[in-house]
Amino acid sequence: MRTLTSLLALLPLAAGLAACSDYDLHRPDKQEPEGEPEPEPEPTPDPDIAYSPQTLDFGGLPKDCFTDWQEITVTNEGQGTLEVTEATFSGDGRSAFVIDAGTPFSLEEGESETIRVRFKPGAWTDYSVSVDITSNDPDEPVTGPTAIGFGAEDVMFEESFVQETYDSVDVLWVVDNSCSMSDDLQTVSQNFEAFIQVFIDLGLDYQMGVITTDMDNPAYSGQLVGPYITPATPDPVATFVDQIDLGADGSADEVGFEAIQAALTDPLLSSTNAGFLREDAALAAIVVSDEDNSSFQSASSFVGWYQGLKSDPGLTTFSAICENLFISCTKYASAADATGGITGDIADQADYPAVLEQISLTSAGLTVSFDLANEPSDLGRTIVEVEGVSVPNSIQDGWSYDVTDRAIVFHGDAVPAPGEAGVITYPVAGECP
Repeated sequence: MRTLTSLLALLPLAAGLAACSDYDLHRPDKQEPEGEPEPEPEPTPDPDIAYSPQTLDFGGLPKDCFTDWQEITVTNEGQGTLEVTEATFSGDGRSAFVIDAGTPFSLEEGESETIRVRFKPGAWTDYSVSVDITSNDPDEPVTGPTAIGFGAEDVMFEESFVQETYDSVDVLWVVDNSCSMSDDLQTVSQNFEAFIQVFIDLGLDYQMGVITTDMDNPAYSGQLVGPYITPATPDPVATFVDQIDLGADGSADEVGFEAIQAALTDPLLSSTNAGFLREDAALAAIVVSDEDNSSFQSASSFVGWYQGLKSDPGLTTFSAICENLFISCTKYASAADATGGITGDIADQADYPAVLEQISLTSAGLTVSFDLANEPSDLGRTIVEVEGVSVPNSIQDGWSYDVTDRAIVFHGDAVPAPGEAGVITYPVAGECP
């Protein structure tokens, strides 16, 4: 047994050992080593595809506009040769994207290649598709980023108008009385009552005369066929029918422009046709023929002279019912277009009532066709209102769009009455950046 004295003698040594052990535990160089960083993965012996960015965001763009190209970088992070065979799109709306891939191509380890993508929205909607890059990567044979974009809404454009009419108008009918016209003139006479009824309903002060396209026969040559018709004429419809019933033995050399000029200038203007052309009245000329103006005179030359008859060219209109208007009757069609007149095909007899109605309204000063400042990008979103009431998009008592003239055309009962106000609201595509 050890004595108390011997145990006390051992205490300093134990304390020293304890102190030494405590000291060692707190020495920085005696700490347990921290975890080492993970080693870089060894390159796979197979090809390994990688790409960036993960998303191609094209943002918003006006309809039918192209963006700039965006690039996808394709990299081979494997040891084997990467064979990229194609790059396509999948998903709804893929027709709005274009790809320039340059496939097929091969990439060795660490090599990169770019694929280009651009966007062209075809509608006002959101687009999201996958870019599918096909390769021989065993883990990801088809992979790629997402491409997104949207068709930006068009600007809504608004145009207003007020329907106006003339107080007085002089209407000059120019009738082709050649041998090929007998059936056509009968159709015109049968529909004339509807034409003149517009003038009667509006209470217009009108004068209506008839001449022919025959400048060879001295009995015609710009001379009015009988007295001109006015509201005081006992039976204006019957009188008009009698005047256009001229037979079909007139000259085959139809020259409507020259006949109008002869009718509205001296010497006829101060003799046979005296009193017809009034200084304060609007002027409407209407040609009915199955042939174009056969002289060398151009439409622009005639229109320049014709509009010069009035201090305000807006008081003149020229309309034409002719066969194959924009093929064989181009002069008459051009003159009508330049003066805001109406055109119709003489071969389409079923269309006569509607054409004559539009001509009568135009001749009276009513506007049935309102030209727009811009081209609507979507007729389905076009709104036409008259006096706050929506007008339907219909050729039956509604409106239609004339692509050639870029105009809203009213039909039937939908034609605004004198003094009525209207508003046309339609979308206009933004300009491409």
